[in-house]
Amino acid sequence: MAVTLTQLTTRSKQLADMVGSSFVGSTEWTDYINSGYAELYDLVVASFEDYFTTSTTSTITTGSTFSLPAAFYKIRGLDYSVAGQYVNCTQFNFNDRNIQSTWRSPALYNQSGRQYRIVADSVHIVPADQAAGTYQIWYVPAMTALSSGSDTIPTSLSKFGWEEYICLYAAERALNKQESDVAVISSQRQDLANRIVKMSENRNIDQPERITDLQATSSNSILRDFDGN
Repeated sequence: MAVTLTQLTTRSKQLADMVGSSFVGSTEWTDYINSGYAELYDLVVASFEDYFTTSTTSTITTGSTFSLPAAFYKIRGLDYSVAGQYVNCTQFNFNDRNIQSTWRSPALYNQSGRQYRIVADSVHIVPADQAAGTYQIWYVPAMTALSSGSDTIPTSLSKFGWEEYICLYAAERALNKQESDVAVISSQRQDLANRIVKMSENRNIDQPERITDLQATSSNSILRDFDGN
């Protein structure tokens, strides 16, 4: 069920016993709610369970970089297109940023040797002379702050009742401003945070995550030591 900013504000006021009070203004309530929303969003993102993951494509025609999506927060993976099919890219260690340009085995090297690294607001591809092509980036977008009363939080949060965390957070902030006792509501918020952290993990209990076989799937698997071993 979609939960709006108006509904979050009403619930927060109820928790703080401030319904009808003007001690905290509407703008402050919105600020408190967005701060609580940001904390809840991070709790769920940290589960690495793709509640918000999306994807988009970018093409490099010249150079070796492309810009991150405007709403980018965390990367989940990068693919590049080879003959109409996407192949995984791996991240290169920053200290290895020049290794592919200084040494490359012509017999082993091909397009699957592309690697990436996020630097500032761009994705850098190495080796630079092989960077041209189409890339698909899987990423977690940044939280979009609520501003109008009809704005909603993602249903992936509200359908489990986790929006209560936002309301408890906002109510606690309001009570702090009023210099009231927040011990009970703070304890409730922490208990809910613990439940969210626990229950947001392991969404697929049928087939849990397994260790990735980097030797088989990594685009870096064709690179060898300098002596060829």
